[in-house]
Amino acid sequence: MKKFSRFFLLSSFLLCTVTIYAQNVDKDARAEHSMINVKEEKTATHTTHTGAQWFPEAGLGLFIHWGLSSVKNMDISWPMIPGRALSEKKLDSAELQRVVREKDYNLNGKPPVITPTEYWAMARDFNPQHYNPDKWIKAAKDAGFQYVVLTTRHHEGFALWPSAYGDFSTKNYIGGTDLLKPYVDAVRKYGLKLGFYYSPPNWYFDRDYMSFIYGRAYTLNPSLPKVDADLNPRTAKRSEEEIKQHQAAYAAMVKGQVEELLTRYGKIDLIWFDGKPPVPNATEIITQEEMRKLQPGIVINPRLHGKGDYITFERNPPKQDPGDTWAEFCNTWTNSWANSNTQPFRSNAFVLGEFVSARAWGVNYLLGVGPTADGVFPQSVYDNMKVVAGWMKKNSRSVQQVQQLPAGETASVPATANKNYRYLFAIPAFKEGGKYDADRLPAKDTTISLQTTLQPTAVSLLGSKQKINYKYTNGQLIIDLPAGIRTDLVDVIEVKLN
Repeated sequence: MKKFSRFFLLSSFLLCTVTIYAQNVDKDARAEHSMINVKEEKTATHTTHTGAQWFPEAGLGLFIHWGLSSVKNMDISWPMIPGRALSEKKLDSAELQRVVREKDYNLNGKPPVITPTEYWAMARDFNPQHYNPDKWIKAAKDAGFQYVVLTTRHHEGFALWPSAYGDFSTKNYIGGTDLLKPYVDAVRKYGLKLGFYYSPPNWYFDRDYMSFIYGRAYTLNPSLPKVDADLNPRTAKRSEEEIKQHQAAYAAMVKGQVEELLTRYGKIDLIWFDGKPPVPNATEIITQEEMRKLQPGIVINPRLHGKGDYITFERNPPKQDPGDTWAEFCNTWTNSWANSNTQPFRSNAFVLGEFVSARAWGVNYLLGVGPTADGVFPQSVYDNMKVVAGWMKKNSRSVQQVQQLPAGETASVPATANKNYRYLFAIPAFKEGGKYDADRLPAKDTTISLQTTLQPTAVSLLGSKQKINYKYTNGQLIIDLPAGIRTDLVDVIEVKLN
């Protein structure tokens, strides 16, 4: 997407929805990122390799989180880390001793639902007998997704391929089956761009050295003991030499696994890092220059090196136009990265609203789902993909191969441009902080405006071709959108300019 005008005016209902939603998730996202050494990026300088120039035009990506947590329909990795409540409440000495004794780290009167040791034990039951990524990717293709990113290894430490590094991968379980190869084949078969997610932080590998308490819990409660994988206070203290040797092995493991991902599967279009390992000179474990020697056209996100080809927004949408910087906003389709099986799906009106708002600023939207332990997408994933497919069939030209509004043009809603056409997005309203169908507010008669010096010749709903009344005076286009012609999803107004 070419970048022109860097600003558009949001309607009051959209601004309220986005602002409240961002406020609700900023704190959790920042806290998680601090634990895996991710810092907010504000700018990026992207590669000029011709093989990478697909990225800003991609628009819609599918983020597949899959790992051991699917055995118990949990979110991935983070359930083994208790203590978020302790990051918000300072305890006196007596209460802190009780919390540790009873393992009440979540301050809810009971031990956490799972310990790290119990979490990793799910590897014995992870055996995806009906794994069929061809079906996943075909559905994604039909729904208009342009690229796919799969978690090859999350913070939990379990690698979905038989890695030569470490002892916690499919090499040691499910008979050495490589779960990445069928995924790679399917993505290539359907012509999508291929992405690998990889977490340099590896909590299994680091299990004898790290504390399994939410990192920010220690800010208010510095006397809280470091705890082991059974959530008991650590009693052993590692020597400086042991720590040094462990860190060297940690770095070698990360470098070796990244090289495996970049050399075993042919062309990789994108690698999505998620954090830095707790070792000296973590950004130099494998440099971007070394990676580009193996994959010259690869797109690299910034979360390992502190810089990359684009900047990332997670769970909270961009608050301002990133300008000429490549950017991506990732969010979940349910309220969980990995659990699409038992969690309710967010309204597709909400999801598509986030998508079109991102596209209006030239930002890609990476939408997260998770397969079951058996290797299948729940039917609800396919059902919701069909909804998106139906919307894209009618409205795709408003979000694909489009630009931002030209300099000097603004709109009262998110908008895109393509030659002499403008696409204005009427996004359904939700209750404050709402994102499910039950939170939808009734449609109202709406007035939408576009400031442009070009004379409009036709205004209609893109999905139905229905003409809409409008007035154009002194460079301002005023469009009356009646509630009676609104759909349940994002409505796209197509404006043809002279």
